[in-house]
Amino acid sequence: MAENNAGPVALITGAGGGIGRVTSERLAARGHRVVLLGRTSATLEETAERLPPGVDALLLEVDLSDSEACVDAIQAIERRFGRLDVIVNNAGVAPQVPIEQTDARLIHATIDANLIGPIILVSQAWPLLVAARGCVVNVSSMASIDPFRGFTAYAASKSGLDSLTRSIMAEADETGIRAFTLNLGIVETSLLRSLFDESMIPRGSAMEPNDVATEILACIDGRRDERIGRAHPLLPDTR
Repeated sequence: MAENNAGPVALITGAGGGIGRVTSERLAARGHRVVLLGRTSATLEETAERLPPGVDALLLEVDLSDSEACVDAIQAIERRFGRLDVIVNNAGVAPQVPIEQTDARLIHATIDANLIGPIILVSQAWPLLVAARGCVVNVSSMASIDPFRGFTAYAASKSGLDSLTRSIMAEADETGIRAFTLNLGIVETSLLRSLFDESMIPRGSAMEPNDVATEILACIDGRRDERIGRAHPLLPDTR
């Protein structure tokens, strides 16, 4: 096992772009060693190239719907760094399908990636989080509060992610672990544009990934501790 006294370590899922990329860059810029986790190695490498020189980064090509791969990821982090201080559960899939066409395959695929994967990461990393008095930030969606048409499976998975935050705090006891939920409105990402064109959501009306990264860092820093364990809507007018 690596020495664990060389600075904090943050795991960011969905680090290949959007919110995950910006969050990774900003954490690295302030001294975190970063674990970039995503489904595509090429986009993870692009993120790594944007990090400050000399940053210690571990790139993990992982599909969060693969539970064994999630277990392996935490083991790889422990071998490399010997610690884990922060988990940002940011990655997600959002199939847009009418409710009458929402079948078991789609439901399983969505919940596996958006909910079961994050739960496995947290459960496997629990001893490391306890040792570090760590922080978990779950990036959820307003869909878990006010579902959008066509996102039945997505909304259900994000509702479960909200519950994960509450469950973490139910078992945190005196460990010092803190958990947060950010329920995002629309954010200008490639995922948004794969679902909605500019005639439906004009450019400039959505939050930018950097706005979300600012809130994630505020949670990690202890500047949002009044929100521990609670879902927090994050919309353009609440930045």
